[in-house]
Amino acid sequence: MSKLTKKDKLNIYKEWTIENKRSTYLSKKYGIGSVSIKYLVSLIHRHGMDILDKPHTYYSAQFKLEAINRVLVNHEAAYSVSLELGLKSQGMLINWIRSYKENGYNVVIKRKGRRTREQRTREIEERKRRIASPEFKAYCRERIYKKIECLGSKEKKPTKTEIAQAVRELRLELGLGVKTILSILNDLNNDLPGLSRSNYYDILKREDQDEIRHHSLIKRIKEIFFELKDRYTAPGYRTITDHLHSEGFIIN
Repeated sequence: MSKLTKKDKLNIYKEWTIENKRSTYLSKKYGIGSVSIKYLVSLIHRHGMDILDKPHTYYSAQFKLEAINRVLVNHEAAYSVSLELGLKSQGMLINWIRSYKENGYNVVIKRKGRRTREQRTREIEERKRRIASPEFKAYCRERIYKKIECLGSKEKKPTKTEIAQAVRELRLELGLGVKTILSILNDLNNDLPGLSRSNYYDILKREDQDEIRHHSLIKRIKEIFFELKDRYTAPGYRTITDHLHSEGFIIN
């Protein structure tokens, strides 16, 4: 959001809260992503207009480590932690976490200036050693287990589509390739449901990829349905659409 002026940010907040404009419209108008629009509005809601006058801040290694641990250790949402800390964008914390993992679970304060070829080579070699370490493999295995196990229940096992969605999310979260994640998933020493490489790519190409692409939206639709069903009669599509609009979803 650095390319936005303070006036732009104030206008976005005004149009969202007073004129009831939403992220798709504002995103096109101001040329930034809808996620950034929603974060900006939430940031001002939380900290007030003064947050827009906050000067450039130097964040110490200790500050970054505490924020990172809240996400990786305490399992708090990166979005919520970023808002509470008043970070100018959610992407800052995501980048800290990515750098933390890439540097062997160490917070590295970058020095100014262009890296030399030797520095880049050393960083690549260090990344390879980190990925090959038993500690990193154990961490990845634990994350994969938790992600897959939470999909199933006593009544039913997770579908291959759900597993493919989990693998897709894990690729982004762990920064690993499909081959590495599937090799851990398909290990004969665990009791997790397996998924072949061909099945993974086949699922992504099938017609039901909407379930993968819009997984969070579909999940929220189901939640709204059962929430209203318990209080009233089963809601229709208009009622559910109205609830989604009130939550900021641009959907029909």
